[in-house]
Amino acid sequence: MLLGERVHDVEVEGIWEGLAVLPGNSNTTKAIQQLHTEHGREYRLKEALADSMGRYDIILIDCAPSLELHTINALAAAHRALVICQPGKFSLDGSSQLQLSFDSVSRYYNPLLTVAGVIVNGNRNTLTHKAWIGDLAEASPWRVFTPYVPYWSVIQDAMEAGLGLDEWPGDDKARQAYEIYARHLAHLDEIELRPHLEKMFPKHDYSTLES
Repeated sequence: MLLGERVHDVEVEGIWEGLAVLPGNSNTTKAIQQLHTEHGREYRLKEALADSMGRYDIILIDCAPSLELHTINALAAAHRALVICQPGKFSLDGSSQLQLSFDSVSRYYNPLLTVAGVIVNGNRNTLTHKAWIGDLAEASPWRVFTPYVPYWSVIQDAMEAGLGLDEWPGDDKARQAYEIYARHLAHLDEIELRPHLEKMFPKHDYSTLES
């Protein structure tokens, strides 16, 4: 896509109905190297996705934690950015640099780009993690979403098995983890949380659910 192929030619069918995936591979790095000598290189992904916007309800672009050319392409194409971080010194040190990077992309490539907020991933609920998260919330210019995503093995297990947390059998922690993600989605896309969870987990009682 970065070198001119159409979305339709490179997308593959996902494991869930209605999901299409455009996977990266070793060619992504080669494409980035080739683009360094091209004009308009920061807008290649935006141009490639422009004709496909009407085919999807939402497009998620997953990026590595670096501001290389493919990440700039993603931010130039996106409407909103969501920052995922883990509790630790690196997250604190990178927060101010990340803000400068977003400001730079917004100024030169995408003036409509906004940051939706920060999701803390891999929280162990230790005193150290609580301290790091407190410092992060104080230093971050963006909203830090709660609840934090816990460091639970069921999340990794479901991902490696290619199953959604709502599909994971017999583990209430999978349902609890799904509820955390659903709360974040409710904040981002303004879905009604309780009807959504009752649909996904009809056997569970959500009558006392707090928003």
